[in-house]
Amino acid sequence: MKFNKTALWLAAILALVSCTKDKNALLQGKLTFDVEGDYMVADTKSKVSDFTALPGKADFTLTIKDSEGKTFWTGKLTEWSSETQIPSGNYTASAEYGAEGTEGFGKPWFVGSKSFAVSGAKQTDVVIPIALGNTIVRISTTAMFDNYFTDYTFTLVTGNGSKIDFVKGETRAAFVDAFRFRVNGTLTTQGGSIVTFAGDEYPSIEEKTCYTISFDAPNAGGATVNVSFNDTLETVSLGELELND
Repeated sequence: MKFNKTALWLAAILALVSCTKDKNALLQGKLTFDVEGDYMVADTKSKVSDFTALPGKADFTLTIKDSEGKTFWTGKLTEWSSETQIPSGNYTASAEYGAEGTEGFGKPWFVGSKSFAVSGAKQTDVVIPIALGNTIVRISTTAMFDNYFTDYTFTLVTGNGSKIDFVKGETRAAFVDAFRFRVNGTLTTQGGSIVTFAGDEYPSIEEKTCYTISFDAPNAGGATVNVSFNDTLETVSLGELELND
């Protein structure tokens, strides 16, 4: 009699464990992840690919966090296995390429996130929208400017303290935090004089936007330089210069 009771008790425990396992299995979902890129630049007809190479799917880092902000998984997007089970609940998946605050030529920062829910054992396909999270800055000069100044270097100084040099002939654009920046210059005249100037600060810079700083030397005397930024024009005085030998 005692043996029968013990056997029944063990059988009940095994049945309970089996039931719990089955229940937990039903609460596990499977996921697939992908990214959908918005590579257009705001306020222009250009694309980010006009300024740098675009990342591939394998270049993105995937991070999955639960509703409490705890990281469930992180790694390369292509390393995620669709066979990985995840408990039912609410989650946020983020994809990132590059890093916020990293600035310079060829350093775009792409980022995006998507909230999703896991319910039951079904498979969920999560597509994360990503876009440029930093700002593009490029510098151009007019033919008149290039004629007056035989050499020059423009230094882009960002709100983070980064200094990015644009030497004469530089055609690349720099990627910087959407914060603020200024452009300083060192110019060499036809007469060999070297002059420097510090430009105004441009605040309230927006992400996913390309800003072009254009330099012109409108006067034959070369005493001033015009700096164009969006719809604003700044005139910088360089003092008395000897442009010709």
